[in-house]
Amino acid sequence: AWFPRVHQYQLFLQHCVEGEGEVPDGRIVERVSTRTLFHEIIVGFSACVATCGEGGEAEVQLEPLLSAFASLRRLGEAIGPLMALSVKNDESNVAKVRKVWARLAEQQPGRVSTVRQLLESEREAGIHKPGAVLADPSAAMALLWMRRTIQYYVGVMQGVCDTSASLSSKCRTAYGAILEPFHGWLLKNTFSMALAAVPSRDEFVARLSPNHLSSKAVRRSACFSDIRVAIPLMEQVVAQLRALFAELDLEDTRKS
Repeated sequence: AWFPRVHQYQLFLQHCVEGEGEVPDGRIVERVSTRTLFHEIIVGFSACVATCGEGGEAEVQLEPLLSAFASLRRLGEAIGPLMALSVKNDESNVAKVRKVWARLAEQQPGRVSTVRQLLESEREAGIHKPGAVLADPSAAMALLWMRRTIQYYVGVMQGVCDTSASLSSKCRTAYGAILEPFHGWLLKNTFSMALAAVPSRDEFVARLSPNHLSSKAVRRSACFSDIRVAIPLMEQVVAQLRALFAELDLEDTRKS
């Protein structure tokens, strides 16, 4: 479900683009000067889902999704340099999707603009095996891992706002619930080392906040506020992708 706050923020963004003088809420205007990285995530993920076709079904749009996913890179970098392998894997998955998409665009110009259309085109080509055994490399496999990565970062962002335990502990919990079940020995050990070096919550927040925000309290407030808007947008995309993969029998649960 879309929270009223999310809709309010979208109205604000629309007003900014259209150059109108009035905005829905003065409290939001104050946040413009304290935009964190999460503002970029909000803008990206708010554009991912749109209604398509005569039935007006909600579909995940390919280009907005790939652009929004790219905005998550700095989250990985902020966790620390030991996340470099994970960040490179994320970039590789985006490149795989673009490669398949470009090939389809040459064969059938204008046909593919949504994740559904891309996945259906691959499935029609017969490259996957029954029982959700995906070809690797493929756009489906890349998008599956991208969805899991979005889920993981949702968990990290929730952990930033939940101060009941250290950020490191929250990151390990998110990893154990979302990514670890699908990781083989190499990736498990890579993440184990990376998560052992997670910075403190305040250091992580500082890395993602504007430089002019010198107060810890102001940085926390700015990040927490943007995170609470970003999370439902990301969760909506995850839910759409999860349902689509289940519908098309593409939910490959093998370890990598």
